[in-house]
Amino acid sequence: MEAKINGLLALLQYVAPRIRSLSMKLSFTGPGQWDLWWDSLKVLDCRALEDLNFEVWRRETVTAGTTALSNAIPLPTQTSPLRSLSLVHASLQLPNSPVLSNLAVLTLSSVSFWGWPYTNLFEVLRSSTALEELELRGLGLEVCQGHYSAGELPSVPRLEHPKLRQLTLIGVENNMLAQILTNLTAPSLEAVSMETPKQLKNDVRFVWNDLQRVAPFSTVRYLFVTDRPTPVSPFQEQFALFLAKLFPGVEELELPASGCRALLMTWAEHVHIAVNPWRDLRSVVLNYPDNLCVGSSQDVLRETLRFLEARRRLDCPPLEWLRLGVCSGCVWTAKETLLGGLQKLVRSKDDLELIQVSH
Repeated sequence: MEAKINGLLALLQYVAPRIRSLSMKLSFTGPGQWDLWWDSLKVLDCRALEDLNFEVWRRETVTAGTTALSNAIPLPTQTSPLRSLSLVHASLQLPNSPVLSNLAVLTLSSVSFWGWPYTNLFEVLRSSTALEELELRGLGLEVCQGHYSAGELPSVPRLEHPKLRQLTLIGVENNMLAQILTNLTAPSLEAVSMETPKQLKNDVRFVWNDLQRVAPFSTVRYLFVTDRPTPVSPFQEQFALFLAKLFPGVEELELPASGCRALLMTWAEHVHIAVNPWRDLRSVVLNYPDNLCVGSSQDVLRETLRFLEARRRLDCPPLEWLRLGVCSGCVWTAKETLLGGLQKLVRSKDDLELIQVSH
């Protein structure tokens, strides 16, 4: 095996000066292979490299069910500023050179970055000031870091990202969500993808309450919410208010059909919709993974209708696009009435798309 690795490294060293895009998916069965690979990687001449993608698996950590925090990748010393970087199950040894200063796209999918207080992650983000797309995925993260009030969160410098247009936060625990959103300045942010939190309980109360003081991201036009909210009552409402407060100018909204009722119910209440009627909203799409109906499609239609009626009472314009599912396996009592009501709240009947879903 060592001979094969040496052969691959020799080939990589030969072509490295001409490589513009490098994608590597590596699996190690012992520490010797790891050391051999990274000792060689550090001295590569990657003067033309623009895009770097690393996915690392180590047998001793996979069998233990976790990813080691020691999967730190040393960037080659002769690397020009990167344009794109993706790390899966790996962290980064930050160089002294400005190798991240030109970075436009950054994807981090590793538990290696989620150690409280996230020092490694924030070092990478602060070094990547030219970011246009940022994706953080808490891959393998199952542990919630406990309750902290906003005042107890470690103080970190502002994250200044004037060019950031797309932000994705998937599987990110609640303290991380608070840290990102309380310290991010992104005047060009247009699109946000968020997963509803994995653990809605007392330790996240401060996120939905205290973050109301955070200045909204008024430039965001596209909001994509995924996953299914944990059925813990009061915090679902707080999460809905949190979204409405933080992203008041949304034009296109995508929600998981499995968890949208709690959001729509909160947004439809007259006290809340008066604060943010989503006046610029043009499109609402409900997503059904594998075209499966979860719960009652009649209830989803009913809450969608209540939300849109609440907007109409505030003289908001009708939607230009509405997509939702109809399940023939659900019990219906007012199907035609609901569908007729929805048709009146879109620009024309052609702007209402009904997809067939099933249990």
